[in-house]
Amino acid sequence: MMQNPNVFTATGVINTEGIKPTITLHKDPFNEGKWIATFEGIECEEMVNGYTYDELLSIRGVITDALAAIEVKETIWEFNNNNPKYTHYDIDS
Repeated sequence: MMQNPNVFTATGVINTEGIKPTITLHKDPFNEGKWIATFEGIECEEMVNGYTYDELLSIRGVITDALAAIEVKETIWEFNNNNPKYTHYDIDS
C-alpha cells in the first residue's frame, strides 16, 4: 500500500497511548495554491513529562519534511498557474 504523500509521522516519539504525532497537509481553502498543515496526536501523554532529545529530533524531522513538501507543492502550483500552455504537474501526490 502506498503511503499518503501528504501525511508525515514522527515515528521516533514514544507515548503511553501508542499514538504517533502526525502532520497532514491540506489545500488552504482561503488561499488558492497554498497549503496548510494540521497536527494530530501532539496532545498525548508522554512516558515522562516532556520529550527526549531523540523525540525532539523526530518531531523536527517531520516538520522539516512537511515544510519541504509545502514548498514543492506551492512552487508547482505557481508554475502551473503562470504557464497554462504547458503540461500541468500534479500537486496532489
